[in-house]
Amino acid sequence: MITWNFLRTIMAIISSLLLSFVGAGVSAQEKEFVIKGQIPGMKDGIHVSLLTAETVSSEVIVETTVKNGCFELRGRVESPMLCTLITNNLALVSDLDETERIRWTYTPVFVDNVEMTVETVHYDSIPFSDPITPCFKIIGGEVQADFNAYNLSIVKDKDSKEKQWEFILSHPHSVVSAYLGNIMMRGGYELTREEVEKLEQTIVSIPADPVRFKEFKQNCEYAKQTVKDNVIVNLALNDVNGKACDLSGVIPLGKYVLVDFWATWCGPCMAAIPHVKKLVERFPDTFTVIGISCDTNLKAWKVAIEKEKATWPQYVLTKEGYKDFLTKYQTSGVPYFLILNEEGKVICNPGYIEDVEREIERLCK
Repeated sequence: MITWNFLRTIMAIISSLLLSFVGAGVSAQEKEFVIKGQIPGMKDGIHVSLLTAETVSSEVIVETTVKNGCFELRGRVESPMLCTLITNNLALVSDLDETERIRWTYTPVFVDNVEMTVETVHYDSIPFSDPITPCFKIIGGEVQADFNAYNLSIVKDKDSKEKQWEFILSHPHSVVSAYLGNIMMRGGYELTREEVEKLEQTIVSIPADPVRFKEFKQNCEYAKQTVKDNVIVNLALNDVNGKACDLSGVIPLGKYVLVDFWATWCGPCMAAIPHVKKLVERFPDTFTVIGISCDTNLKAWKVAIEKEKATWPQYVLTKEGYKDFLTKYQTSGVPYFLILNEEGKVICNPGYIEDVEREIERLCK
């Protein structure tokens, strides 16, 4: 016999299950980002797009056009991602209208699958490329809130490294901390062993972005091999005659050494050669250079060496050596400079040829 209490229990269970299914459906639907803007002075027809900023080449995620003074971008990211929100008024500019000038904006924004809003007093208040100003910001989600907090803490470029450390130490589980940590380790030979270990011991989990955390842990392992005062990480090479060798075996000892990673297709690399030549001529007793090319066109490589009179020892990376150069040195390409001491240990990783000149001047004088 079915009682009323039994029926009420069954109905309660069914109701609970239905609510669970509805909740799961809503949750699934909410797992996308929405970026909205209703900005005074933003004319209809302005183009708005969101591009990836952490990939080698930027890709458009979503784009739209302003209508009725508003725009809305919808999409989904697999995990929190630094992107660039771009606007331009190209479609509104006419050769006949001299009062309308072309305007672009490029705003860094950390996109997560949440609702986000662009806040500013006027379209003209959107900065050219700053992520946040007193009159402009993008809000929505914990990751973007952390990104805003970090960028507000930076007053000048020169204190950015100090602010990176401050933020990481105070936000050990933040996606932005892992992002900053990866930047610190990028390029190789920028950090001391103590700094790499400090990063690893501070950032022990990123619940909101396990993919980025896995990358961070891998970068820590690479960075331990490319810390200051370490010997150079070995790479597979060929000499100008095609004979196989390796980087560790061709480093001369007893002098300061510039290891110049370059390529014939790299304009800044070619422009640096005359500067390197002058340093070699100026400090022949205390300084030397070895060139490591990323070229695959060996004929062009040999012609460039002869034409530029780059008479110091020259080598070319093998296919595997080039892959290891990009991954183990955590760099995106050339030019790339390393300065080694007389014992063959890395002193520093100068960013530009002007930095190389200053450092060699300091060491050899």
